[in-house]
Amino acid sequence: MQIIICDDEPYYRELLHEKILQDGFAHDYDVEVAEYGSGAQLVEAVDRGVSADVYFLDVQMEEGTDDGIRAARELRRRGEHGLIVYVTGFIDYVQTGYEVRAFRYLLKNQMADQLSQVLYDIRQELSGQVYMFRSGGEQIRVDKRQILYFESDKRMIRLVTAVDEYRFYGNLDQAEQELGETFLRCHKSYLVNVEGIQKFSGMEIRMQGGAVIPVSRSFAKEVKRRLMFGCR
Repeated sequence: MQIIICDDEPYYRELLHEKILQDGFAHDYDVEVAEYGSGAQLVEAVDRGVSADVYFLDVQMEEGTDDGIRAARELRRRGEHGLIVYVTGFIDYVQTGYEVRAFRYLLKNQMADQLSQVLYDIRQELSGQVYMFRSGGEQIRVDKRQILYFESDKRMIRLVTAVDEYRFYGNLDQAEQELGETFLRCHKSYLVNVEGIQKFSGMEIRMQGGAVIPVSRSFAKEVKRRLMFGCR
């Protein structure tokens, strides 16, 4: 899990950073944390390609133009889909956040009591949006919505998105179960994202980006049932 903390007070940045790492160790999940001291610094980093699964944003920082509310608006305007957790020292701010789809609020004076539950809720939420696997000894997280298809060759799986591809050891049957109904098995060696299908004709599927995926006879009836009314 990639987490960014944005707060103008070093004490709270360091405290939150430390407690997040402790929670990851205690509950056995991988987490990386980066810190920024203002909303402007965070937005500049996002413009350079930095991204995260979760953003912990202090609601009110010293500089009015750098407050967490404005930073959250800029993140959403730039297409960032990560969960936003507003961190605040004042109960009055807990009514803000609808505009940017804030996920949770965390009161600074209740951090010790609230943080573990917030992180648990985050993991539950992300588990439904992210596909996780290990490759080269590293845990990789890919947004399910970005996946186009999987190709299996014995125990090696190739995962393809619009911009990247990954290879890892796995089982396509297991991946199919984990990913749910958004993904469709069309061949013993292929699993495709229904939302990424551009065209279905006969015994093949054309994906966004031009990849052509075969449809085997054993899967053709189910593929036709799922797609004949939904594809161009």
